[in-house]
Amino acid sequence: MGEYENNLIELPLRIIEVLEDICIQVVDIRGCTIYYSKGCEKIEQYKREDILGKNICETYRIDENTELNADNSVILGVLHTGKPVINKVMRFITLKGKLVNVVTSAYPIFTNNKLLGAIAVFKDLSQIIEMSSAITQLQDDLLSLRKIQSKNGTQFHFDDIIGSSAVIKSTIALAKKISVCSSSILIVGATGTGKELFAQSIHNYGPVSNGPFVAINCSSIPETLLESILFGITKGAFTGANDTIGLFEQAKDGTLFLDELNSTSLAFQASLLRVLETNKIRKVGGNKEIPVNGRIISATNINPVEAIRKNQLRLDLYYRLSAVTLEIPTLSMRLDDIDELVTSFIKTNNKIMRKNIHGISDEVIIILKNFNWPGNIRQLKHCIDYAMNMTERDDLLITPKHLPKYILNDSNIKGNHRVLKYNSLKETLKEVEREIIMKEIKNNNGNFSRAAKNLSISRQNLQYRLKALNILDCNNISEA
Repeated sequence: MGEYENNLIELPLRIIEVLEDICIQVVDIRGCTIYYSKGCEKIEQYKREDILGKNICETYRIDENTELNADNSVILGVLHTGKPVINKVMRFITLKGKLVNVVTSAYPIFTNNKLLGAIAVFKDLSQIIEMSSAITQLQDDLLSLRKIQSKNGTQFHFDDIIGSSAVIKSTIALAKKISVCSSSILIVGATGTGKELFAQSIHNYGPVSNGPFVAINCSSIPETLLESILFGITKGAFTGANDTIGLFEQAKDGTLFLDELNSTSLAFQASLLRVLETNKIRKVGGNKEIPVNGRIISATNINPVEAIRKNQLRLDLYYRLSAVTLEIPTLSMRLDDIDELVTSFIKTNNKIMRKNIHGISDEVIIILKNFNWPGNIRQLKHCIDYAMNMTERDDLLITPKHLPKYILNDSNIKGNHRVLKYNSLKETLKEVEREIIMKEIKNNNGNFSRAAKNLSISRQNLQYRLKALNILDCNNISEA
């Protein structure tokens, strides 16, 4: 045994022997195995004595007819190039016929700039792929159930979007306009603003409304499962695997909605980009390309420019997905809609909870309209759900005592809550509106156009409000 082989054997690898679900394999420059962990034995069902000292070409094959080479083997590729390979999905068979699905990373080993061999770390994917198959089947069953309930798997139309503020009306008008086109759509909106509500409404308003609507929240699925769930699995991809149809195929002649796309890895985004460019998918474990024609609606919960800057979104994928972009306003941009939203939530909860709540008190209106709502409409709904659970049988109105404490404890709310004791509702609302407008003008250094845009009103409307609220000297607002 050569000097470099002795150096490799002395590597401190024995500490990982306890990790039986991870395989550590070390080969020398010739490709002969000189270290083989217990995890490898469990995953590949080899014994160490069957592997040590043998070239990996003698112990593994890609399939019955394909031998290992530098192009299809991560380890041989690293020995050939001297460069590491990270998180590569591999599928191969042992000479005993064991089919192995792993995700592997391999690294070259150098001493004094001399390549001595390579170390590979494997993680078994078989159970993960089986889980993916189960999730895909559940998704398919859910889609079938939703189709029975709503014909195409949706619940919402544009008429279900609550609100009459100018900003939400403008957003709905734009959404209707882009519904009739066939281009990919990117929906941008913070968490809780109703991105899927808009996605379903666009689907139902457009030319593919008779087709299925298939949705997936990318942030809720492990990265290792995404491709198999979206693209499907080929029979034989792992032991006992049957053909599974992915979500791209399920969305045939319909819409595939990819929510929180910015949570996926750049490597997955590269795979998705290829599908969008070719309109073809390749199932996990398969070589056949399958055409797909579903319309893609994707969504991000942060500004895509920020996502690109943070390396969370590929620039080329952004260009491909954002042929049309729809921005969903936050609740803080549409405070006038709170009354209608709350009324709707109360009406729904009255049926579910068997209550008889007629509405909210004047004080609660002020509190809700002065809160920032970082969780947007979803947070408002949770707030009303909580409040109604806190009401007694004889209560007819939601009052401040029913609200969650974190809302009542907000410092801005406390200040305005004191005003309520002395002023009428009308005067209090005017005072709150006056303070908001003055602060916005101050934050924009007296630029009325920018202030009006941030307030989601026209410049003319802002000028009118200034006069109605007796804000005579708009340039002198240092007290705001």
